[in-house]
Amino acid sequence: MTTLADKIPALSEVDLKALRANAARLVEHGSAVQVTTAADILPLIDARLAEIAAAPKPVAPAKKRAAPKKKPAPVTGHQTALPDKTA
Repeated sequence: MTTLADKIPALSEVDLKALRANAARLVEHGSAVQVTTAADILPLIDARLAEIAAAPKPVAPAKKRAAPKKKPAPVTGHQTALPDKTA
């Protein structure tokens, strides 16, 4: 069975922060087993969060601008006339 410590490298930063908050809460208000387990895993979580923070962030490519829209040709004469209702 995979332990929680083995799963830490695969967790995202958001998941690690949530796990750290839960572990810190259990250290304060958990049972004896929960306090021991949470205290053991907190340094591992902190180390992984430090690795993520130290890693260079990927640079997002610059967004391309849309081509300017062409103006439609002006409408002339008969194209603007409304149809007769008598016809």
